[in-house]
Amino acid sequence: MKLSENDLEIDFSNAVDGFVFDQMRPALPNFHGMSKMHRVDFVVELEEAVLFVEIKDPGNPKAQTEGLIKFYYELNDGTLSATFAAKFIDSFVYRWAEEQIKKPVHYLNLVTLETSLLVNLSDEIAKKLPPIGKPVARWKRAFLENCQVFNLETWNDNFPRWPVRRISSTTPAIGE
Repeated sequence: MKLSENDLEIDFSNAVDGFVFDQMRPALPNFHGMSKMHRVDFVVELEEAVLFVEIKDPGNPKAQTEGLIKFYYELNDGTLSATFAAKFIDSFVYRWAEEQIKKPVHYLNLVTLETSLLVNLSDEIAKKLPPIGKPVARWKRAFLENCQVFNLETWNDNFPRWPVRRISSTTPAIGE
């Protein structure tokens, strides 16, 4: 199954299920109807876990200058990490209320920046989330197993079974 967000596509071929969670139009099959709640881009169910996947693509060749300025400002002032955390928490609550959180949850973020700019982002997001990888004293299970941020290269290095590609840079073969 291939899921796309604008110009990026990830092939989750071994997934049990997956869908675009950030659907904004009521006519779409997975529209959530909660405009005030933040949403991750994809929810992917594997045999052993659920993945929440968020994508930010400032490396898109068609990115507009105004949007890039805002993105870098939010990266530097901590707003971006707070937004990533809110997307996870609200998506978790939504899926929990649907009784769809029955497996460990992993939060994977794909941000098309150089690795050096992403070094602290995972830690900044994690600071804004409940404890990762272990339950709190009275909890019966962990809220979240891990939170990681990748760029295109590190995503493909870490997840060769789920390759990501830029759609616009793919040239169709002759006859397609």
